Amino acid sequence: MISPTPSTPDPNRPHLSMAIVGGGRRCLSLLHMLQSDALKDLKVKIVGVADTNPDAAGYRHAETSGIFTTSDFHRLFQIPNLDLIINLTGSPAVTQQLMDFAPSGISVFPHAGSRLFQEIVEKVLGAARQIDQQADEISRAQAFARAIAQATIVGVIVLDRDFRIVWINEAALQNAGLTREEALGQYCFQISHQRVTPCTGPDAPCPMQETLETGQAAHAMHEHRSADGHSTYCDISTYPLFNRAGDVVEVVEIIRDITEDLNKKFEQRTRVLKENLAQLVYEDKLVALGKMVASVAHEINNPISSIINFTMLVSETLKEGPPDPAQMEKLIKYLDLSLREAQRCGKIVSNLLSFARQQPMEPKIIDLCEIMERVINLLGHTMELSKISLDWKCQESALYLRADYNQIEQCLLNLVFNAIEAMPNGGQLTISAGLDPASERIWCQITDQGAGISSRDLPHIYEPFFTTKSESSGVGMGLSMVYGIIRKHKGEITVNSDEGRGTTFEITLPAAQNEPAGGKGNE
Repeated sequence: MISPTPSTPDPNRPHLSMAIVGGGRRCLSLLHMLQSDALKDLKVKIVGVADTNPDAAGYRHAETSGIFTTSDFHRLFQIPNLDLIINLTGSPAVTQQLMDFAPSGISVFPHAGSRLFQEIVEKVLGAARQIDQQADEISRAQAFARAIAQATIVGVIVLDRDFRIVWINEAALQNAGLTREEALGQYCFQISHQRVTPCTGPDAPCPMQETLETGQAAHAMHEHRSADGHSTYCDISTYPLFNRAGDVVEVVEIIRDITEDLNKKFEQRTRVLKENLAQLVYEDKLVALGKMVASVAHEINNPISSIINFTMLVSETLKEGPPDPAQMEKLIKYLDLSLREAQRCGKIVSNLLSFARQQPMEPKIIDLCEIMERVINLLGHTMELSKISLDWKCQESALYLRADYNQIEQCLLNLVFNAIEAMPNGGQLTISAGLDPASERIWCQITDQGAGISSRDLPHIYEPFFTTKSESSGVGMGLSMVYGIIRKHKGEITVNSDEGRGTTFEITLPAAQNEPAGGKGNE
């Protein structure tokens, strides 16, 4: 039997000292509940247990736990600073004896009160265990969320309502070039935009502000600048964190660096555009080739007719017998004429084949004067049929620029073709080219005396598929393609048109710094 001395209250921890009469299973249950970790903050301490049966379960547990035990409940009254005795025997007579002998200052709970006390303790224990379980779940959820946020390669920041950083993961710290101590407490716009005020305006809408106002997720794309001036493009998403009242108290900001993705998509798109442009150039070239077929047919028909006539004369002369010296001289003259006409046909066909040939894009130093002269040769017969006189002047012996030969040729061909078609009844076509030393740019002007372009159509002439011509004349890609090619070569194209008086197109392109080693540029 343990003496009551060890049960002296601890002066450093005020509590309610309680003794139990009746050491059975209810006593054991109550002891277990009060000794559990869930009720460690409950200010109740069991300091003694009394029972006539020393083998009772609660009595034995109290004894092994170092609690004072006795078979005579009167000895419980000797425990210093005892506050309360509860009767778990279920006997009213025991309750009456306890009340009769209890010293002043010691309260006695009867059996009914003891049951109520035990039920209260059980409820408190259940609630405490539930709170502990919920706290464990919350702790695990927070640990899991932070572990995920730390492990992810995207930046994760938790912001309070004042835009201050309360938590930040390693990825966001690396992107900002800061330590955790440097980042915590700073405003988000300080480390992302080097600003002193929150992001505003259509160029940098603030998803954080939208989430605070709506309570919903928000999204935006921003250009972030580090302290050293380095720029990155980021995809920003914000998500609200609510308290129990449903108010947004914090915002989670997810930051994904999309700079590399944008660069890849831009390069891919640029490659596709170049491929499409090359295809458009070739298709437009075929349209121009089709337009030249009729005039070329006429141009080839004349020398072929001459060759046929000269061949027939040679054949008839030889059938009459061996030619005399005079006839031989005529035959040689006929053959020379046939040869020149055949060579002229060959040159015409060669030019057409060279023009129609699809070649890969290859920027190199080329001569604008040479390209224009070739275009004029291609369209010379078309101008003759249209009764158009040409005034072509190149102020320099050669005008060198770095560009793709085929694309520049196609631009000039389109502009000259448009000028020819603008004068169906004939007129003067003026083409001039030169170098502006001050700006180091080559210029070329093409002027016709056609009907001009109306003020209504002028703003739309560079739009794809815009045309004032009939369907048989093309698909309206000419000037749009010319504009794209000139801009791609860092050049400019302007137009000046007076209705009823004519139109002048001018293109300017950067001049090449050095002439080609072999003289004029080749195809």
